[in-house]
Amino acid sequence: MEKADMLIKYMGALGMKKLFIILIILIALGAGCFFAGWAQMSVPHNSYGVLRSKTHGLYDEVITDGKFTWLWYKLIPVNTEISVFNIKNQTIPVEARGVLPQAETYTSFVGLKTSFSWQVSGNVFFTLNPNLLPVIADQFHISNQTELDAYNSELRAQLEPFIEQRLAYYCGQQETLEQINTASDYKPLTDDIQAEFPYISGLSCSLSVKQFPDYKLYNSAKEMYENYISRQREILNSQINANAAGRINSQFRLDELARYGELLTKYPVLLDYLKITSIGVSGIAPAASIAPNAAE
Repeated sequence: MEKADMLIKYMGALGMKKLFIILIILIALGAGCFFAGWAQMSVPHNSYGVLRSKTHGLYDEVITDGKFTWLWYKLIPVNTEISVFNIKNQTIPVEARGVLPQAETYTSFVGLKTSFSWQVSGNVFFTLNPNLLPVIADQFHISNQTELDAYNSELRAQLEPFIEQRLAYYCGQQETLEQINTASDYKPLTDDIQAEFPYISGLSCSLSVKQFPDYKLYNSAKEMYENYISRQREILNSQINANAAGRINSQFRLDELARYGELLTKYPVLLDYLKITSIGVSGIAPAASIAPNAAE
């Protein structure tokens, strides 16, 4: 009886051990599955990951160390690959210069020696939008940091002329230069950049006016020139109207003579009538009216 009890106790202890071992194995398997599917485990701090899988393609959300992401299909061996990227803040130095519209014409007209030039310089700050990294990586076939750096270089090459072109457009206006002179940031410029390059974010600019034209003198010279042109236009218009009236009268006279010519060609007898009429007008009586009087 004692042996039977001991056997039962032994078997019970053995069953508990097996149960405990099975429980440990299940916990280990669960933990392994959890960590295997935990996507951001392979993404370092301040970095961003783009995940591609053979079964599900591109994962449309960026993976960061601060956001929990667990994907079941990451449990499948060699099914997924995570590309890790570092995004850096970037700065583009810009400079734009030019002259006010028709400045050379106005200065030449009034005899001024000023150039009415302007010059603006500064920096534009931006970074790639990390939330759009999956789209960028997929559209431009980027799979590593070297390819992302090459994309950044190409992006800068496109940004620089665009910024200078937009800056030159805006700085031709007095209000723009005055605004930049007061506050270094200029929102219309950053709005244009954002609209043209949607994959960037954190846009800001720091600009300063290096050369500010004399707008008061420019506007005075412009007004004088426009008044002169207006007077010249009035004189020219009056001459054109007078010449046009003379040409119209001459044309009317020529048309009238042409009609007379056509009429005489069609009815030659009118020539005799015109001769008789002209003689009567000059005071000489026609031959047909003289003869009867002589006979009397």
